[in-house]
Amino acid sequence: MTPDVDVQTLRLLVSVAERGSLGAAARELGMTQPAASARVRAFEARWRVSVLERSPRGSRLTEDGEAVVSWARTLLHELETVRSSLLALGEERRTGVAVAASLTIADLILPRWLAELRARRPQVSPRLHVVNSDTVAAMVRDGDVDLGFIESARTPPDLAARVVGHDSLALVVAPGHPWARRRTPLTLEELQAATYVVREPGSGTRSTFEAALRRQPDVVLEASSTSALLGAAAAGVGPAVVSRRAVAGDVERGRLAVVPTELDLRRPLTAIWDRRRRLRDAAADLVLIAAEASREA
Repeated sequence: MTPDVDVQTLRLLVSVAERGSLGAAARELGMTQPAASARVRAFEARWRVSVLERSPRGSRLTEDGEAVVSWARTLLHELETVRSSLLALGEERRTGVAVAASLTIADLILPRWLAELRARRPQVSPRLHVVNSDTVAAMVRDGDVDLGFIESARTPPDLAARVVGHDSLALVVAPGHPWARRRTPLTLEELQAATYVVREPGSGTRSTFEAALRRQPDVVLEASSTSALLGAAAAGVGPAVVSRRAVAGDVERGRLAVVPTELDLRRPLTAIWDRRRRLRDAAADLVLIAAEASREA
């Protein structure tokens, strides 16, 4: 097999061209002049070319040497580009973490987790994508993010997962709605007969409600925003199903009322990642922080 080109000797020859002498080039690269001379002789013998003319007045590049230096400059520039890119990539892998989270988690829970991650790892710069649970899983599969958080009762079987907490949904209506004064839980049959203001398909809230209702709900309004759902419910468009965390303030102010039901509307909060890829340190820390916060709650 043909040996690779000696990059250090190429650096030496480029330095000779820039400094005007082998001695000056050797000093720039931290070599002794005898060592530099030996390198050049070995290079010439290996490639059967003469690159330097030596004389009592010093050394200068031959015509072949000038050609080698021209090629070397191009190669060394590309090597520097690769080196810089690798350093930048390594720094990004060390300090960056891309996270996708479903709406409820991103709005109401994840900010506290990210604040704790920042306290533990000040050098980390997270990037957050707020999408529904199905899209979170797709982004994890595609490698667009390192880590995802979903609030769906169904965990994608092809992804690694860890439950880091729990949440529950609430059925809410405007104060003037007939259900607002309900004291006994609504039955499954009553709930199946109603129409709702709900999140879009693919959201964890929607899938949890559908599983509890045992069918797809009749929808009067579909929205991808929790604030839009709450606004529609408060305006009397219809009952809405949202996280209890998200509606607590509106219930306290009397803008909405929680309706008791027979449904089990609890759901896990789950961290998901690609089992084929090792979690970055920052992402692994974020999973631990989320689990710790749940135990302390």
